Amino acid sequence: MADKIKVTHLFDHYLPHTMNWAYRLMRASPEAAISVASPLFVRNKYFDPGFYFFTRPLQRWTGWFPPTEWTLPRLQGVMVRAERYLPAYKCWLEKQLSAYRPDVLHAHFAPAGYHYLDMAERLGIPLIVSFYGYDYESLPARGLAWQHRYRQLFEGAAAVTCAGPHGREVLKRQSLADWKITVLPMSMDPREFPFTPRVKAPEQLRLVQVATITGKKGFMDTLTALNIARKTCPNIQLTIAGERYDRRLVQQMKEFIQATALHPVVRWLDFLPHRELPAFLTQFDVFIQPSHYTPNRDCEGGPVSVLEAQATGMPVIATTHFDIPSEVLHERTGLLAPERDVYQLARHIDRFYRMDDPEYQQFSAAARRHVEMGFDTRNTSKTLAELYKKVVNRKP
Repeated sequence: MADKIKVTHLFDHYLPHTMNWAYRLMRASPEAAISVASPLFVRNKYFDPGFYFFTRPLQRWTGWFPPTEWTLPRLQGVMVRAERYLPAYKCWLEKQLSAYRPDVLHAHFAPAGYHYLDMAERLGIPLIVSFYGYDYESLPARGLAWQHRYRQLFEGAAAVTCAGPHGREVLKRQSLADWKITVLPMSMDPREFPFTPRVKAPEQLRLVQVATITGKKGFMDTLTALNIARKTCPNIQLTIAGERYDRRLVQQMKEFIQATALHPVVRWLDFLPHRELPAFLTQFDVFIQPSHYTPNRDCEGGPVSVLEAQATGMPVIATTHFDIPSEVLHERTGLLAPERDVYQLARHIDRFYRMDDPEYQQFSAAARRHVEMGFDTRNTSKTLAELYKKVVNRKP
């Protein structure tokens, strides 16, 4: 049996619950020997005993491993950001990797890729960088410094992955060579989200949106569209669940619900642990996520939540934002509206509200098939394994 390819995954912070898809992709790669490097480790369920962790001496000596990313979040943030200005961990890590000698370094998000680029070059180890969201356009929009860093990153990286065809075009417009780009769709394990038969009665609808409350998730568009639709859809309910990250947006949502008297039709929950999500989703008819660009060009490459919802057989109302049209097929697995078009979103809500069960079942079955065929982590991990082999075997 051939030796496993040794892959060291590079993170700024390992591992927030909202990045659980990264852990699942690593876990689904049995042909690779996985190690993880990060300035700060959270000892949650993603601290897998099957991985090797390059834990910085400071964290090892003090024994402080927060159980979640919400334990003293400001202190965690300081520890992570300090590495950018005083790269003590990178210097220590370089010594460790010079002895360990991984075959591939895989950085998650562009800032981590740039931070470790010079280290990878000194060690002579190929570097793969995965783009996911804000790193597509928000960072380059900050000014010439980041644009210069991206040119260095694109030149030095052995390969770059993105979530879909739109992401590929965005990176090409920034002068990344097409031959360096591999489309690696966001993925999940459909076995963890079993198909759940639902009966859809006309003239009623149970909507749900599960996401960290940030601007790009489109929560205000959801509420605005709901307020429009409820005038003709009286028997409608919306449930919101997610970490209340953006406090200003949270306050804006509260004020809107108060001003429009949406309280009777909106249920607002706090953060939902990922392990509880499959059972939670069975309570609803349609998942909604009207993602859009924020003013600083933050975006979503491909939200995993819409895949998890479809895996259970739940259609999705979303937008044509970034690579969502690859994840949600308009008129087959859900309905798409242009970004920020609350009136079209309201029409989509109205359509599902009036939809009878036979038409709903067509959407439901197609949603499950779509995820199984195109977004199963077991298949995505094979694509990634081939990329690892490719960069290892490529001549310098």
